[in-house]
Amino acid sequence: MKKLGLAIIGLIGMIGCVSNKAARVELPSMMSDSLKKVTMEQCNKGMALFVENCSSCHGDSSKKKQTIPDFSPEQLSNYEFRFANKKHEEQLSEAQLTQDELVQIITFLTYKKKNK
Repeated sequence: MKKLGLAIIGLIGMIGCVSNKAARVELPSMMSDSLKKVTMEQCNKGMALFVENCSSCHGDSSKKKQTIPDFSPEQLSNYEFRFANKKHEEQLSEAQLTQDELVQIITFLTYKKKNK
């Protein structure tokens, strides 16, 4: 039980680090307000899912803050198909991360503010 508590505290800490300016999203100004609202909800869910499922391999915390890498549109489109990457197929099964959750992560990564 103690380990679970520590894991939860660690996850909250990581989310707090990721919630800084580097993880903010940039939505297109031409996007309608209703679509912005839905997209922001998807981005928020996607960010939490990224931290929980992806940041251990796709994150850089060497500077005491979590940095989420920038992915190209081509890289993101490859992630839509988990079987395109054998490691992802094995480590992130549909039971662990649903297709809808994967889409939320991709939405977040698509609109996150790019690193400098």
